[in-house]
Amino acid sequence: MKSKSNEEKNSYNFRIKFLLIISAITIIFTVNDSLKVKAKIDDDKLTVSTNFTDREISPNERIELFLNREIKADEGQLAVFVGESDLTSVFVFEPKTASFSPSFVNLPLGESNLTVYLVKGENWETLAEFKLKVKEEITQQNQSATTPTPTDSDKTSIEFTPNVSLNIKGQNQTLTFPREAAPERNPFTDVAGQGTFSLKVSRRGWTFSNQFDFAGSSFQQESLRFGELGEKAPQIDLSSYQMELSKGKFKANFCHVSFGSNRHLINSFSSRGVSVTVPVGKQNEVSFAAMNGTSIVGFDNFAGITRGNHSVLSASFVREFVAERPGGLRTEFTVFRGSVLPLNNFNQGEVNDAEKSFGFGFKVIGNSFKERLRYEVGVTRSKFTNPADALLEQEFTVTKIREVWRTAHYGEISFDFVKDAKLWKEKTFKLTGTFRHEEIQPLFRSIGASSQADRHQNQYEVSFNLGEMNFVYGNLRDRDNLNNLPSILKTLGRRQTAIFSLPLNSFFTPDKPKKWLPQISYTYDFIHQFGAFLPLQGEFRDLSQVPDQQTHNQSINAVWQLSDKFNFSYRYNRAFQDNRQSGREIADFRSLVNAVSVGTKPFGSLDFDFELASEQQQNLEQPRTDQTFRLGTRLTWRTPFLKNSTFNANLSTTLAGDKDNFTDSRNAEFDVQWAYRFTFGEKKFKKMEAQFFIRYANRYGNTIDRIFFVNNFNKTQGFNFGLNFNIF
Repeated sequence: MKSKSNEEKNSYNFRIKFLLIISAITIIFTVNDSLKVKAKIDDDKLTVSTNFTDREISPNERIELFLNREIKADEGQLAVFVGESDLTSVFVFEPKTASFSPSFVNLPLGESNLTVYLVKGENWETLAEFKLKVKEEITQQNQSATTPTPTDSDKTSIEFTPNVSLNIKGQNQTLTFPREAAPERNPFTDVAGQGTFSLKVSRRGWTFSNQFDFAGSSFQQESLRFGELGEKAPQIDLSSYQMELSKGKFKANFCHVSFGSNRHLINSFSSRGVSVTVPVGKQNEVSFAAMNGTSIVGFDNFAGITRGNHSVLSASFVREFVAERPGGLRTEFTVFRGSVLPLNNFNQGEVNDAEKSFGFGFKVIGNSFKERLRYEVGVTRSKFTNPADALLEQEFTVTKIREVWRTAHYGEISFDFVKDAKLWKEKTFKLTGTFRHEEIQPLFRSIGASSQADRHQNQYEVSFNLGEMNFVYGNLRDRDNLNNLPSILKTLGRRQTAIFSLPLNSFFTPDKPKKWLPQISYTYDFIHQFGAFLPLQGEFRDLSQVPDQQTHNQSINAVWQLSDKFNFSYRYNRAFQDNRQSGREIADFRSLVNAVSVGTKPFGSLDFDFELASEQQQNLEQPRTDQTFRLGTRLTWRTPFLKNSTFNANLSTTLAGDKDNFTDSRNAEFDVQWAYRFTFGEKKFKKMEAQFFIRYANRYGNTIDRIFFVNNFNKTQGFNFGLNFNIF
């Protein structure tokens, strides 16, 4: 008991030290985050105008900013300040406009400066600065004479977008040998479809949007909930729907919701329910979600939160400490409660158990001013239990599961030792180191996240980039059975990975690429998994039951882009599984793969691909060597004499067997398809688009086993057709 207590104490001390180190780093780099970058106006960039130039406005009047052009993706984003106040979060940004309607907070009275910045990383560039003159509210008697004329942006904008897709598919009488292999439905004709109806209403910065998705099929077994309801499943059903009301950072979502960013407590949990995100001040944010315990579809349980014993509830509080640089220092505190009954997801069948969990988690995310240092650390506490379930217990006497609190924590820190250092020929060099740590105590469990309990893991990673050259090396060490229970197998894991890529064709001569040189990549992966000791009790009798295995895997890829019409690639893979378990030292496997592919485009409307692969699997214990040869071709022809028409053909064959000729197998597949696409309606608004296709498929297979005197032969061929309609 004393040794166990010391180990828990050491583990606790390690977590405290780890959090103190991260906290110290956070404090040091937060001091530097108080700096702001300002740049002079570049005449070649964006220009901004307003709707209040040279006039006074009322405290609740709408402010509009107009850009001369759209902001490019690589230019950054806008930030708007009134005096020293950051109003970016309350502005609604469109491609060429930005607007703010003071519904909750009025504009400050008097004269102040409104400044527009273009923010890209740590670079703040001043685009424009305007004098904002706000007058006191006028009396109702004189208001009609001074109220400005409403602009187009004050009008209500309504967008309704319907979309209906119908798919008619069929198959003729399929010919099979032997006859017993014929499909149950032969022939058949089915109709399936999907419908989406979305509505978006916008006015004065507020936006309400919703979308309803439906799915249906004439074939009962393809209906959306057939796996759940069987023959009672409706053939036309509601697959999903979503409603959202938003303004600035405020968002309220109803129906299909995804919530949570805590790795071990609730992480992107998706189901039907409701979520609300409310900004509190400039730098705070509060979120809440209530959802069904499992994924559901259909019209039943429309709200998703009608069953309290089969639901999850979660709330989070987020604080941004560096307002002008989101993500510079961010803290999140999350609380979670979940309770689920032994019910399946609509598309998942398994034996479930009733579960309950309650917990809370805290994490810190940040980076230095120039993002040279990036870090994230989190701690989670969760209490989990399995309530009594009469259906599973079957009147047997079972041991009651006690509720226990367990902890999970993690940390990740990355640092750029060298960043954007310019070397020869304008190539930049970057060297980055990363350390990751994670520990999840035994019996830790949270309904809102998927994590493996009883695990301790450390990972180191080094990467460098020199121009287009990339190299990554990683080292991972993990272990389980953290309490070192003598009756349970303790497994240790070691993994080393190296990845290297280099475009030889352009790295040394970027101005004149050498087409005869390839782009190459190399991957090496080493895994060692082994038991730490022989358990003293249980089903373990000798060392032959304790695993010890090493796996080596190497892969090389080379691609030659010889011209716009011709390319060639080669792939090589070699793997060796070394079994070092006592008594099974020769139970090893070795594999080798060589593959080449050729792509050509003789003329604009024709594409042709060819691939040949050879695989070898060697079992050193039997001994036995199996070989496989694969040949595949693909042809696509966009027929020039018939517009919107496409012809596709695929041919592949596989030959396999062992070197001693005990087994043989041959398989061949041939497919030909012709498709034609046509549109009804005007060019600017296509009311209906349709595509018709007809396909011929031929399958052949033969397997021979000379040891067990087996000779199986099968062949199938048939025609398929389909007609797809996409309306609106």
